[in-house]
Amino acid sequence: MRIRGGVLSAKAEEMLSVPSEAVDVRVDKWSTPVLNDENRLKLATFATNMRGSVTLANVEGKVLGSWEESLRLAQHADRIGFDAVIPVQRWRGFDGQFNLSARSFEPFTWATALLARTQRIQAFATVQVPLIHPVMAAKMAVTADHVSGGRFGINVVAGWFPEEFAMFGLTQREHDARYAYADEWTTLLKRLWTGDAPADFNGEYIKAVDAFSDPRPLQDPYPVIMNAGTSGPGRDFAATHSDLIFASLQNMETARRQIAEIKQQALASHGREVRVFGRVHIVCRPTEQDARDYFRFVHRDSADVAAIEKLFDKSTANSKSLEVDPEEHGQMIERLAAGRGAMTLIGTPEQVVESLLELTNAGLDGVAISWVNYDEGLQQMEDEILPLMVQAGLRS
Repeated sequence: MRIRGGVLSAKAEEMLSVPSEAVDVRVDKWSTPVLNDENRLKLATFATNMRGSVTLANVEGKVLGSWEESLRLAQHADRIGFDAVIPVQRWRGFDGQFNLSARSFEPFTWATALLARTQRIQAFATVQVPLIHPVMAAKMAVTADHVSGGRFGINVVAGWFPEEFAMFGLTQREHDARYAYADEWTTLLKRLWTGDAPADFNGEYIKAVDAFSDPRPLQDPYPVIMNAGTSGPGRDFAATHSDLIFASLQNMETARRQIAEIKQQALASHGREVRVFGRVHIVCRPTEQDARDYFRFVHRDSADVAAIEKLFDKSTANSKSLEVDPEEHGQMIERLAAGRGAMTLIGTPEQVVESLLELTNAGLDGVAISWVNYDEGLQQMEDEILPLMVQAGLRS
Protein backbone atom coordinates (compact mmCIF):
# COMPACT_ATOMS: atom_id res chain seq x y z
CA MET A 1 0.00 0.00 0.00
CA ARG A 2 1.54 3.29 -1.10
CA ILE A 3 1.22 6.68 0.57
CA ARG A 4 2.82 10.00 -0.22
CA GLY A 5 6.54 9.72 0.35
CA GLY A 6 6.87 5.98 0.68
CA VAL A 7 5.36 2.62 1.54
CA LEU A 8 3.44 1.71 4.67
CA SER A 9 5.23 -0.75 6.91
CA ALA A 10 3.70 -4.17 7.52
CA LYS A 11 2.95 -3.03 11.08
CA ALA A 12 1.07 0.04 9.84
CA GLU A 13 -0.91 -2.00 7.33
CA GLU A 14 -1.82 -4.46 10.07
CA MET A 15 -3.03 -1.63 12.33
CA LEU A 16 -5.14 -0.12 9.55
CA SER A 17 -6.81 -3.46 8.89
CA VAL A 18 -7.82 -4.01 12.53
CA PRO A 19 -11.56 -3.43 13.03
CA SER A 20 -12.68 -0.83 15.55
CA GLU A 21 -14.15 -3.56 17.76
CA ALA A 22 -10.63 -4.86 18.38
CA VAL A 23 -9.31 -1.41 19.32
CA ASP A 24 -12.13 0.09 21.38
CA VAL A 25 -13.41 -1.37 24.64
CA ARG A 26 -17.12 -0.64 24.50
CA VAL A 27 -19.43 -0.25 27.48
CA ASP A 28 -23.16 -0.79 27.82
CA LYS A 29 -24.71 2.66 28.18
CA TRP A 30 -27.16 1.22 30.72
CA SER A 31 -24.18 0.64 33.01
CA THR A 32 -23.41 4.38 33.12
CA PRO A 33 -24.17 6.31 36.35
CA VAL A 34 -27.32 8.10 35.14
CA LEU A 35 -28.96 4.91 33.86
CA ASN A 36 -27.75 2.09 36.12
CA ASP A 37 -29.37 0.89 39.34
CA GLU A 38 -26.49 1.70 41.67
CA ASN A 39 -28.37 4.56 43.34
CA ARG A 40 -32.12 4.86 43.68
CA LEU A 41 -32.02 8.62 43.04
CA LYS A 42 -29.42 9.96 40.62
CA LEU A 43 -27.81 13.36 41.22
CA ALA A 44 -26.58 15.94 38.72
CA THR A 45 -25.44 19.54 38.87
CA PHE A 46 -27.13 21.94 36.46
CA ALA A 47 -25.95 25.00 34.50
CA THR A 48 -22.51 25.56 36.01
CA ASN A 49 -21.12 26.61 32.61
CA MET A 50 -23.00 29.94 32.67
CA ARG A 51 -22.47 33.09 34.71
CA GLY A 52 -25.17 33.32 37.34
CA SER A 53 -26.36 29.80 36.52
CA VAL A 54 -30.10 29.86 37.23
CA THR A 55 -29.91 32.81 39.64
CA LEU A 56 -31.06 36.06 38.04
CA ALA A 57 -30.34 38.23 41.06
CA ASN A 58 -27.75 40.65 42.42
CA VAL A 59 -26.34 38.49 45.22
CA GLU A 60 -22.92 37.24 46.25
CA GLY A 61 -21.82 33.65 45.73
CA LYS A 62 -23.48 32.96 42.40
CA VAL A 63 -21.62 31.28 39.54
CA LEU A 64 -19.03 33.59 37.96
CA GLY A 65 -18.44 31.58 34.81
CA SER A 66 -14.71 30.84 34.94
CA TRP A 67 -13.02 27.63 33.82
CA GLU A 68 -11.33 27.18 37.21
CA GLU A 69 -14.76 27.37 38.85
CA SER A 70 -16.32 24.90 36.40
CA LEU A 71 -13.54 22.39 37.00
CA ARG A 72 -13.61 22.83 40.78
CA LEU A 73 -17.36 22.25 40.96
CA ALA A 74 -17.26 19.23 38.64
CA GLN A 75 -14.41 17.61 40.54
CA HIS A 76 -16.16 18.21 43.87
CA ALA A 77 -19.36 16.67 42.51
CA ASP A 78 -17.35 13.74 41.13
CA ARG A 79 -15.54 13.20 44.42
CA ILE A 80 -18.74 12.98 46.49
CA GLY A 81 -20.49 10.63 44.08
CA PHE A 82 -22.67 12.81 41.86
CA ASP A 83 -23.65 11.09 38.65
CA ALA A 84 -23.63 13.90 36.05
CA VAL A 85 -22.99 17.51 35.18
CA ILE A 86 -25.51 19.06 32.80
CA PRO A 87 -24.76 22.41 31.10
CA VAL A 88 -27.00 24.79 29.21
CA GLN A 89 -26.29 26.10 25.72
CA ARG A 90 -26.60 29.87 25.62
CA TRP A 91 -25.28 32.19 22.95
CA ARG A 92 -26.60 35.44 24.43
CA GLY A 93 -28.20 36.65 27.64
CA PHE A 94 -31.53 38.11 28.69
CA ASP A 95 -30.30 41.68 29.20
CA GLY A 96 -31.73 43.14 32.40
CA GLN A 97 -29.56 44.78 35.03
CA PHE A 98 -26.57 42.41 34.76
CA ASN A 99 -27.16 40.29 31.62
CA LEU A 100 -25.85 37.34 33.61
CA SER A 101 -26.57 34.59 31.09
CA ALA A 102 -24.54 36.29 28.36
CA ARG A 103 -21.30 34.69 29.60
CA SER A 104 -21.19 30.92 29.11
CA PHE A 105 -18.94 28.15 27.85
CA GLU A 106 -19.76 26.09 24.74
CA PRO A 107 -21.03 22.74 26.08
CA PHE A 108 -19.25 20.20 23.83
CA THR A 109 -15.75 21.51 24.48
CA TRP A 110 -16.60 22.28 28.12
CA ALA A 111 -17.88 18.75 28.75
CA THR A 112 -14.92 17.13 27.00
CA ALA A 113 -12.45 19.11 29.11
CA LEU A 114 -14.27 18.16 32.32
CA LEU A 115 -14.36 14.50 31.32
CA ALA A 116 -10.59 14.55 30.89
CA ARG A 117 -10.20 15.80 34.49
CA THR A 118 -12.76 13.63 36.32
CA GLN A 119 -13.06 9.94 37.16
CA ARG A 120 -16.64 8.62 37.28
CA ILE A 121 -19.12 11.42 36.68
CA GLN A 122 -20.88 11.76 33.33
CA ALA A 123 -20.80 15.08 31.47
CA PHE A 124 -23.47 16.11 29.00
CA ALA A 125 -23.34 18.58 26.14
CA THR A 126 -26.53 20.52 25.50
CA VAL A 127 -27.09 21.29 21.82
CA GLN A 128 -29.75 23.36 20.08
CA VAL A 129 -30.00 21.13 17.03
CA PRO A 130 -30.49 23.78 14.29
CA LEU A 131 -27.16 25.37 15.25
CA ILE A 132 -24.85 22.34 14.79
CA HIS A 133 -25.02 19.87 11.90
CA PRO A 134 -25.51 16.25 13.05
CA VAL A 135 -22.41 15.05 11.17
CA MET A 136 -20.33 17.51 13.19
CA ALA A 137 -22.15 16.71 16.43
CA ALA A 138 -21.66 12.96 15.94
CA LYS A 139 -17.89 13.32 15.64
CA MET A 140 -17.60 15.74 18.58
CA ALA A 141 -19.70 13.44 20.77
CA VAL A 142 -17.61 10.39 19.88
CA THR A 143 -14.44 12.30 20.69
CA ALA A 144 -15.78 13.20 24.14
CA ASP A 145 -16.92 9.62 24.70
CA HIS A 146 -13.46 8.26 23.91
CA VAL A 147 -11.72 10.90 26.02
CA SER A 148 -13.82 9.82 29.00
CA GLY A 149 -13.92 6.07 28.56
CA GLY A 150 -17.64 6.16 27.81
CA ARG A 151 -19.03 8.87 30.11
CA PHE A 152 -20.42 11.40 27.62
CA GLY A 153 -24.09 12.26 27.15
CA ILE A 154 -25.99 14.61 24.86
CA ASN A 155 -28.95 16.81 25.75
CA VAL A 156 -30.92 17.45 22.56
CA VAL A 157 -32.85 20.74 22.51
CA ALA A 158 -35.13 21.96 19.72
CA GLY A 159 -34.38 25.62 20.57
CA TRP A 160 -36.66 28.48 21.59
CA PHE A 161 -34.68 31.79 21.66
CA PRO A 162 -35.09 33.61 18.29
CA GLU A 163 -32.31 36.14 18.95
CA GLU A 164 -29.82 33.29 19.25
CA PHE A 165 -30.96 31.82 15.94
CA ALA A 166 -30.54 35.24 14.33
CA MET A 167 -26.89 35.27 15.39
CA PHE A 168 -26.42 32.25 13.09
CA GLY A 169 -28.44 33.77 10.27
CA LEU A 170 -31.35 31.43 10.96
CA THR A 171 -35.06 31.92 11.55
CA GLN A 172 -36.73 29.88 14.24
CA ARG A 173 -39.29 27.43 12.86
CA GLU A 174 -42.81 27.13 14.19
CA HIS A 175 -43.24 24.80 17.15
CA ASP A 176 -44.14 21.47 15.52
CA ALA A 177 -41.57 21.92 12.74
CA ARG A 178 -38.85 22.38 15.36
CA TYR A 179 -39.50 18.88 16.63
CA ALA A 180 -39.78 17.46 13.11
CA TYR A 181 -36.31 18.90 12.47
CA ALA A 182 -35.03 17.51 15.78
CA ASP A 183 -36.36 14.07 14.83
CA GLU A 184 -34.42 14.08 11.55
CA TRP A 185 -31.33 15.45 13.30
CA THR A 186 -31.33 12.75 15.97
CA THR A 187 -32.16 9.97 13.51
CA LEU A 188 -29.12 10.87 11.41
CA LEU A 189 -26.98 11.25 14.53
CA LYS A 190 -27.79 7.71 15.65
CA ARG A 191 -27.19 6.31 12.16
CA LEU A 192 -23.76 7.91 12.11
CA TRP A 193 -22.97 6.33 15.47
CA THR A 194 -24.11 2.84 14.45
CA GLY A 195 -23.68 2.61 10.66
CA ASP A 196 -21.09 0.37 9.02
CA ALA A 197 -20.81 2.23 5.72
CA PRO A 198 -21.40 5.69 4.23
CA ALA A 199 -25.04 6.39 3.44
CA ASP A 200 -27.14 9.24 2.11
CA PHE A 201 -29.75 10.95 4.26
CA ASN A 202 -32.57 12.71 2.47
CA GLY A 203 -34.93 14.27 4.98
CA GLU A 204 -37.32 17.16 4.58
CA TYR A 205 -34.96 19.43 6.52
CA ILE A 206 -31.57 17.71 6.56
CA LYS A 207 -29.56 16.33 3.63
CA ALA A 208 -26.28 14.40 3.81
CA VAL A 209 -24.34 12.58 1.09
CA ASP A 210 -22.23 9.51 1.94
CA ALA A 211 -22.45 10.42 5.62
CA PHE A 212 -20.20 8.35 7.86
CA SER A 213 -18.43 8.62 11.21
CA ASP A 214 -15.57 6.56 12.63
CA PRO A 215 -14.74 5.59 15.34
CA ARG A 216 -17.98 4.56 16.95
CA PRO A 217 -18.84 5.74 20.45
CA LEU A 218 -17.54 3.65 23.32
CA GLN A 219 -21.06 3.44 24.73
CA ASP A 220 -23.03 0.67 23.10
CA PRO A 221 -25.02 1.31 20.99
CA TYR A 222 -24.45 5.07 21.46
CA PRO A 223 -24.19 7.72 24.21
CA VAL A 224 -27.02 8.55 26.58
CA ILE A 225 -29.53 10.92 24.97
CA MET A 226 -31.48 13.40 27.08
CA ASN A 227 -34.41 15.68 26.23
CA ALA A 228 -36.92 17.85 28.05
CA GLY A 229 -39.81 18.06 25.60
CA THR A 230 -43.09 18.81 27.38
CA SER A 231 -45.57 19.60 24.58
CA GLY A 232 -47.30 16.85 22.60
CA PRO A 233 -44.69 16.79 19.80
CA GLY A 234 -41.93 17.31 22.35
CA ARG A 235 -42.99 14.37 24.47
CA ASP A 236 -43.35 12.16 21.40
CA PHE A 237 -39.84 13.12 20.31
CA ALA A 238 -38.48 12.34 23.77
CA ALA A 239 -40.30 9.00 23.91
CA THR A 240 -38.86 8.09 20.50
CA HIS A 241 -35.23 9.06 21.03
CA SER A 242 -34.36 9.79 24.66
CA ASP A 243 -33.00 7.54 27.39
CA LEU A 244 -33.45 10.24 29.99
CA ILE A 245 -36.40 12.63 29.92
CA PHE A 246 -36.88 15.73 32.03
CA ALA A 247 -40.27 16.28 33.61
CA SER A 248 -41.34 19.87 34.25
CA LEU A 249 -42.33 19.31 37.86
CA GLN A 250 -44.78 21.85 39.25
CA ASN A 251 -45.55 20.41 42.68
CA MET A 252 -45.66 17.17 44.64
CA GLU A 253 -49.35 16.68 43.93
CA THR A 254 -48.92 16.41 40.16
CA ALA A 255 -45.43 14.88 40.05
CA ARG A 256 -46.53 11.25 40.26
CA ARG A 257 -48.95 11.64 37.34
CA GLN A 258 -46.42 13.51 35.18
CA ILE A 259 -43.69 10.93 35.74
CA ALA A 260 -46.00 7.98 35.11
CA GLU A 261 -47.32 9.50 31.88
CA ILE A 262 -43.80 10.01 30.50
CA LYS A 263 -42.72 6.45 31.27
CA GLN A 264 -45.95 4.92 30.01
CA GLN A 265 -45.82 6.85 26.72
CA ALA A 266 -42.28 5.68 25.96
CA LEU A 267 -43.15 2.08 26.79
CA ALA A 268 -46.53 1.96 25.05
CA SER A 269 -45.60 3.80 21.86
CA HIS A 270 -42.01 2.64 21.37
CA GLY A 271 -41.42 -0.24 23.78
CA ARG A 272 -38.67 1.75 25.46
CA GLU A 273 -37.63 2.02 29.09
CA VAL A 274 -36.62 5.55 30.07
CA ARG A 275 -35.38 7.36 33.14
CA VAL A 276 -37.17 10.51 34.29
CA PHE A 277 -35.31 13.41 35.89
CA GLY A 278 -36.57 16.66 37.33
CA ARG A 279 -34.90 19.97 38.09
CA VAL A 280 -34.80 21.10 41.72
CA HIS A 281 -33.45 24.33 43.19
CA ILE A 282 -32.28 23.81 46.76
CA VAL A 283 -32.36 26.52 49.41
CA CYS A 284 -31.22 24.79 52.60
CA ARG A 285 -30.41 26.37 55.95
CA PRO A 286 -30.24 25.17 59.59
CA THR A 287 -33.86 26.22 60.17
CA GLU A 288 -36.82 26.44 57.83
CA GLN A 289 -37.26 30.12 58.66
CA ASP A 290 -33.63 30.84 57.77
CA ALA A 291 -34.14 29.08 54.43
CA ARG A 292 -37.31 31.01 53.66
CA ASP A 293 -35.70 34.30 54.61
CA TYR A 294 -32.75 33.61 52.30
CA PHE A 295 -35.08 32.54 49.50
CA ARG A 296 -37.01 35.81 49.84
CA PHE A 297 -33.81 37.88 49.92
CA VAL A 298 -32.37 36.29 46.76
CA HIS A 299 -35.35 35.52 44.58
CA ARG A 300 -37.67 38.39 45.47
CA ASP A 301 -35.82 41.31 47.04
CA SER A 302 -32.69 41.02 44.83
CA ALA A 303 -34.22 39.63 41.63
CA ASP A 304 -33.29 41.08 38.23
CA VAL A 305 -36.91 41.62 37.23
CA ALA A 306 -36.19 42.90 33.71
CA ALA A 307 -34.15 39.80 32.84
CA ILE A 308 -36.77 37.49 34.36
CA GLU A 309 -39.55 39.15 32.36
CA LYS A 310 -37.58 38.72 29.13
CA LEU A 311 -36.86 35.08 29.95
CA PHE A 312 -40.57 34.57 30.57
CA ASP A 313 -41.54 36.22 27.29
CA LYS A 314 -39.03 34.23 25.22
CA SER A 315 -39.67 30.87 26.87
CA THR A 316 -43.46 31.10 26.56
CA ALA A 317 -43.63 32.55 23.04
CA ASN A 318 -44.43 29.91 20.41
CA SER A 319 -44.53 27.19 23.08
CA LYS A 320 -47.56 24.93 23.22
CA SER A 321 -46.64 23.60 26.65
CA LEU A 322 -46.13 27.00 28.27
CA GLU A 323 -49.28 28.86 27.32
CA VAL A 324 -49.99 30.79 30.49
CA ASP A 325 -53.23 32.31 31.69
CA PRO A 326 -52.73 36.00 32.56
CA GLU A 327 -53.72 35.25 36.14
CA GLU A 328 -50.82 32.78 36.40
CA HIS A 329 -48.26 35.28 35.12
CA GLY A 330 -47.07 36.32 38.57
CA GLN A 331 -46.70 32.73 39.72
CA MET A 332 -44.66 31.83 36.63
CA ILE A 333 -42.42 34.88 37.09
CA GLU A 334 -41.73 33.80 40.67
CA ARG A 335 -40.85 30.26 39.54
CA LEU A 336 -38.46 31.61 36.91
CA ALA A 337 -36.87 33.88 39.50
CA ALA A 338 -36.29 30.87 41.75
CA GLY A 339 -34.29 28.39 39.72
CA ARG A 340 -35.70 29.34 36.29
CA GLY A 341 -38.71 27.09 36.62
CA ALA A 342 -37.24 24.33 38.77
CA MET A 343 -39.15 22.87 41.70
CA THR A 344 -37.81 24.71 44.75
CA LEU A 345 -36.96 22.73 47.88
CA ILE A 346 -36.77 25.10 50.84
CA GLY A 347 -35.93 24.03 54.38
CA THR A 348 -33.52 22.14 56.60
CA PRO A 349 -31.38 19.23 55.38
CA GLU A 350 -33.95 16.84 56.81
CA GLN A 351 -36.79 18.59 54.99
CA VAL A 352 -34.88 18.60 51.70
CA VAL A 353 -34.27 14.85 51.96
CA GLU A 354 -37.92 14.25 52.84
CA SER A 355 -38.90 16.06 49.64
CA LEU A 356 -36.37 14.08 47.57
CA LEU A 357 -37.71 10.84 49.04
CA GLU A 358 -41.27 11.87 48.18
CA LEU A 359 -40.26 12.61 44.59
CA THR A 360 -38.45 9.28 44.34
CA ASN A 361 -41.49 7.43 45.66
CA ALA A 362 -43.48 9.21 42.94
CA GLY A 363 -41.25 7.52 40.36
CA LEU A 364 -38.53 10.11 39.77
CA ASP A 365 -35.15 8.59 38.87
CA GLY A 366 -32.91 11.63 39.29
CA VAL A 367 -32.62 15.34 39.96
CA ALA A 368 -30.55 18.06 38.32
CA ILE A 369 -29.76 20.41 41.18
CA SER A 370 -29.11 24.12 41.25
CA TRP A 371 -28.17 26.39 44.13
CA VAL A 372 -27.42 30.07 44.45
CA ASN A 373 -23.92 29.21 45.68
CA TYR A 374 -22.71 25.90 44.22
CA ASP A 375 -19.58 25.62 46.38
CA GLU A 376 -21.68 25.92 49.53
CA GLY A 377 -24.37 23.66 48.09
CA LEU A 378 -21.98 20.83 47.23
CA GLN A 379 -20.27 21.09 50.60
CA GLN A 380 -23.64 20.92 52.34
CA MET A 381 -24.52 17.89 50.22
CA GLU A 382 -21.29 16.19 51.30
CA ASP A 383 -21.55 17.05 55.00
CA GLU A 384 -25.27 16.90 55.73
CA ILE A 385 -27.63 15.90 52.92
CA LEU A 386 -25.90 12.87 51.37
CA PRO A 387 -25.57 11.02 54.71
CA LEU A 388 -29.31 11.55 55.24
CA MET A 389 -29.99 10.31 51.70
CA VAL A 390 -28.05 7.12 52.46
CA GLN A 391 -30.12 6.63 55.61
CA ALA A 392 -33.29 7.14 53.57
CA GLY A 393 -32.23 4.52 51.02
CA LEU A 394 -31.82 7.03 48.20
CA ARG A 395 -28.05 6.60 47.82
CA SER A 396 -25.82 3.60 48.36
